Amino acid sequence: MNTQQDPDQPQNGLGLTSGRQALTSVLVGAVVGWFIVGTLQAMGKPVPVTPWSLALVMGALGAAAWVYSRVLRRQVAESRAALPHESGVRALVLGKTLLMTGAILGGGHLVYVLAFLGSWSVPTPRERVIHGAAAIVASVICGLSGRALERACLVPPGEGPEDEETEPQG
Repeated sequence: MNTQQDPDQPQNGLGLTSGRQALTSVLVGAVVGWFIVGTLQAMGKPVPVTPWSLALVMGALGAAAWVYSRVLRRQVAESRAALPHESGVRALVLGKTLLMTGAILGGGHLVYVLAFLGSWSVPTPRERVIHGAAAIVASVICGLSGRALERACLVPPGEGPEDEETEPQG
């Protein structure tokens, strides 16, 4: 059993999403996408076209998270005391959720697009590729915005109130 811990991860387990975790989510999404597409094709059922609404909702969530990350970063830079702990935890969890959701949906849609890319000349598979590509782009936007929101919760070293308390009194 390895007792060494990553110094960037807090003891209580709530921390930033690692690249390994994000990559695992992409791979899980790809496996689930492969399973769904393969199962539908094996059963002779049509694979549905990803709706535009998915890309629009994911893009809107990503844009909102990006704006929130900018506001939160500015608020944390101004004064850590102005940010209640509950708000920081909520923002961290929201950022982590958006990052992981974007990774899973992006991985699943990558397989979906690759499955129909060879049939570009046929209208329905081409529509699947176009809609799937839009979903991938929106998922990447959502994931990157979630990452930015997670990072916005960090207080730069030496700027927190506990750092002021530990300074030597002169």
